[in-house]
Amino acid sequence: MSQNPPPLPPRPNNMDTSEHMEFSALGKTPPAWLHDLIRYNPGEDHQHEFYLSIEFDNDVETVFLCQECHYWFFLTTTPNAIMEQSNCGFENTLHHLHTTTTTKTSISAKCCVCNLAVNIEIKEPFIDLRLFNDLGKLRKHSYANAIKHAEFEYKTNLIDTIESMIKILSNIIDEDLQTLEFNCNNFEMDKVSQALFEKLGFKLIDDSLNPPDFPLSDDEKRNIKLTREELLMISYKLNKYSKYSAKKPYEKLNNVLGTSYKALFADCSNFDPESGYSLHSSCFILGCVPDMDDQTLIWAYNLGVQEVPEKAPEYLQAIYEMSKERKSEALEELVAVEKSKGRFHEEDIKEAYKCLNVGDVDGSTVSDEFLIDTYSVLNTDNPSSRAKYREALNIIGKARNSTKILRSVNEGPVNEMPDYLLEMPVGLDNIGNTCYLNSLLQYYFTIRQLRTAVLATDSSGSNGYELDWQSITIGHRKVSKSEVKRAKQFVNLLRGLFVNLIHTTQRSISPDIDLAYLALVNAKNDDDEYKDTSKSPMDDNKMAIDDSSPGPSSSKTVDNGNSDIYTVSEEVTVEIEGTALSVDDRIVPDHFYNESNTSHSLKGKEKENTGPELSSDFYNTSKEDKLRAASEMLLGRQQDVTECMDNVMFQLEAALKSLPMTDENGDEQNIIKSLFYGQTRQILHKKQNSGELLTKEESFNHLIVVAADGRDLYDGLDVYFDASLVDYDGTQVIREVTITKIPPILQIHVQRVQFDRSTSNIYKSNAFLRFDKVIYLDRYLDKNYELLKQRRQEAHNWKQDIDRLQAELNDYEQDKTTRLSKVDLLKLTADFIHDEMKNDIIDENSLVAVEQESNLVKEESEEYHNKISQLKSQLSQHYQDLQECAYRLHAVFIHSGQANFGHYWIYIFDFEKDRWLKFNDSYITEVVDHEVFADTTGSSANPYCMVYVRAQEAKELVETVCRQTN
Repeated sequence: MSQNPPPLPPRPNNMDTSEHMEFSALGKTPPAWLHDLIRYNPGEDHQHEFYLSIEFDNDVETVFLCQECHYWFFLTTTPNAIMEQSNCGFENTLHHLHTTTTTKTSISAKCCVCNLAVNIEIKEPFIDLRLFNDLGKLRKHSYANAIKHAEFEYKTNLIDTIESMIKILSNIIDEDLQTLEFNCNNFEMDKVSQALFEKLGFKLIDDSLNPPDFPLSDDEKRNIKLTREELLMISYKLNKYSKYSAKKPYEKLNNVLGTSYKALFADCSNFDPESGYSLHSSCFILGCVPDMDDQTLIWAYNLGVQEVPEKAPEYLQAIYEMSKERKSEALEELVAVEKSKGRFHEEDIKEAYKCLNVGDVDGSTVSDEFLIDTYSVLNTDNPSSRAKYREALNIIGKARNSTKILRSVNEGPVNEMPDYLLEMPVGLDNIGNTCYLNSLLQYYFTIRQLRTAVLATDSSGSNGYELDWQSITIGHRKVSKSEVKRAKQFVNLLRGLFVNLIHTTQRSISPDIDLAYLALVNAKNDDDEYKDTSKSPMDDNKMAIDDSSPGPSSSKTVDNGNSDIYTVSEEVTVEIEGTALSVDDRIVPDHFYNESNTSHSLKGKEKENTGPELSSDFYNTSKEDKLRAASEMLLGRQQDVTECMDNVMFQLEAALKSLPMTDENGDEQNIIKSLFYGQTRQILHKKQNSGELLTKEESFNHLIVVAADGRDLYDGLDVYFDASLVDYDGTQVIREVTITKIPPILQIHVQRVQFDRSTSNIYKSNAFLRFDKVIYLDRYLDKNYELLKQRRQEAHNWKQDIDRLQAELNDYEQDKTTRLSKVDLLKLTADFIHDEMKNDIIDENSLVAVEQESNLVKEESEEYHNKISQLKSQLSQHYQDLQECAYRLHAVFIHSGQANFGHYWIYIFDFEKDRWLKFNDSYITEVVDHEVFADTTGSSANPYCMVYVRAQEAKELVETVCRQTN
């Protein structure tokens, strides 16, 4: 077989595609072209099943029609005047057809080698298919059904009716008048059959069917022949044992178009539409079918590249994929030879984009200038890899046919740092399941005062603690000298990272492995004295919330049998003077807001920040293994990544120099306290009759809200601060929380790890939690506690109403037996009745009754939804006038995955340029607002932490981009 096809004659560059684009102008072998023809069906959703026409097929025309849609196809060819039999002269004798015209009524193609022309005229069926469908509604389909339903108006079943029609039309064509009269007299007429016959010139006289007058005109004969063949298609479809023979057109098409080819496992094969070819096979890109042999694929590749050079990467990709699938040495050799000529396939293009650090985006959306600038930066940063970058940019330039890129490759790299890179932050490479830590470090880097404090530390790492050691307290406990030493090592490494983030000319850098180790592994796990007390991180799922916790309005209504209605809180256990407030059965009487109260204070304690804990065998491994174990443990587990944040905060607080002041609890105040810590006041109504109050002041560096369907951020915060009934010293007390001191930076954790009692497993809730760009904390401030007492009571009542209505709605909408939605259940019932009505088992009245009940359920449900929406609207407007304490959204941490695995990234707002940036390890991209605030229902990628900053100080508090490459 010749490897190099002869020069190609001119062919049209454009194809007439005014109506449809099912066919491609690219070259195809006849089997692949017929494969497309079978699927060419404008406005329909079926694949053609062709049968050769008995009446109209001839030596000049190949005529066939589809059994499904009854469309007619009249195919003719115009052979090359030079080549007598229209063969292309190659060993495989295959044409290379290019479709030139596709409309609803015609298709044409031409062989680019021998100029064989193929033309197909497409005609609609003579009898409208709807007429046959109507006939099927009047007649039972089989003899058995006709007997079973003796009361049916027409006794003759559909199959026999079609058979009788075919006989009558055959009698006319054969001019067998005696048999025709007999068959007409014995035909059981109906209105649809009458319409069909009348279209053919029959008349109904005195309830007797009379044929058209003889002799018939040519048009009358043609119409009758068309109708008979269309009736034969119905007969074939209804009765696989039909006595009429049906023949597929492909044997003749093989003679006309030359569809025989060399197959992988056979000397010769003809096109068979029932071979079950995969529509996604790479062979179709080459214009071949999947079982063609290697040499045919090579021939098609060479021809395709010669015709359309710009498609070479796509064609070579097809050869590359087929070589892997078949393990074909011939195809592998072709790929190698083509690459040696400077050609490349699509996989090479993808790898080239990855090489230039744009592999995670659609390369076609990146500008030439961006790629050239990136190429220049990479050459400057990594001179030893210049050849690799040059080859990557060269491939992209050729793939794009970009003169600008190819000129840049030839001229060499430019050493200037592109301006646009200075406007983007630096990415952090993932050094092994550290995507969460990367997000956290990027977030801390944007906080101006924290970044300045870290950069101001002594680069030696000791920071003077050996010479001027003073014990400090964090969280009401003394911090040891070794813990401070370790923390200062962490901050020193963090300082180095921050310096690099500011001054590097690279697009991304790698965090130091020691920095990651100190961030992910806490001092307790790193110290041998704790070996005996260590435990597996899964031993204590203290952050898992019971999934039976309440839903949308953050509370659960309980009737205790008395006149009072109570609300059960979801909030976590709180301690006052060492006595735990139980999570269970916390309720609030309605009259709480109306009582007068007196108060006194109680001292409480905070939990220690110790970070994630590891299993006992952790201590016998190297630092690299410890980092890998810790990072794998953190991968996707929200309870542990939260503790990681606590660990980093603890080390920052321990390492950075304290300000010359102490807070009201006696703790040294430092930069961490001043930025992240606020203060709350817990108010306990100890005895309902006396009105006595117990209060506790405590600091916090984050708030926790629980994710639940139908909830927004305010709903979650209401649970944290609103009144709830808790156990205290064996008695029920009412607890409320207010904010006495607001932090400049407010961190809100979304509790998504929850506990399923039925399976005793933890799982991640993917409930969508709506949050806003700006939130207002006025309603939670201690100074507004007394002023808003009446409003809190109103909001409390509305929430109870919402809970009650939601519970009633859930109970109303769900069938207790099947646990299905009543609407869905009624729809299934209606569908069942509709099917049974076809067999006359159930009458129409039953269907009407079910539909009426379904409409009633929908109306009742809509009424419930309207009431709930109205109450939610009232709640949303309830504090609308309180907008003094405003916070702007600065960062949103995202987790994608399940409770025990996943990936992390972070969105951070750039207040200077009014844009959102997505920090996804090494890659930082600008995104639209919608991506950050989108409804994540149905997705496992959702926020688990939001960071807000005081609105009036936003630009002073945070700076998202900080680069000084000079």
